[in-house]
Amino acid sequence: MSKLNRPSPKSNKRSDNPRVVMVKTIKARMLGGMDRDIFQAQLINVSKTGAQFYSNKFVETNGGVVLDLDSLDGSHSVAFEGRIVWARKNPLKAMGRYAYGVNFEKMTGDLVKFLENNYSLAPAAE
Repeated sequence: MSKLNRPSPKSNKRSDNPRVVMVKTIKARMLGGMDRDIFQAQLINVSKTGAQFYSNKFVETNGGVVLDLDSLDGSHSVAFEGRIVWARKNPLKAMGRYAYGVNFEKMTGDLVKFLENNYSLAPAAE
């Protein structure tokens, strides 16, 4: 009997970009939205390239969103712009009716440093 040749596993982008898991209340708004369009969300995880959050607000896939992430000491927040790359109904409705995946856009060194310092993301290996 011959061995089955399995395809080699695809590279895991996540191993190069680990997530930090948490449940933290944040403010969010649609890209281009006004202050009155702010909605509450539950941040579930964050990485240097994106985040997952739950909310009762319905947001279209591919819609632009801004997540305001607070500093550790709560003295200020930083806006992270992104695009909704997936959306689904959330079975844990107590935290929000919908679950969303966000891909951050326009990441800068300062934004990455903020995540490293305030969200326990390890600096990139040299």
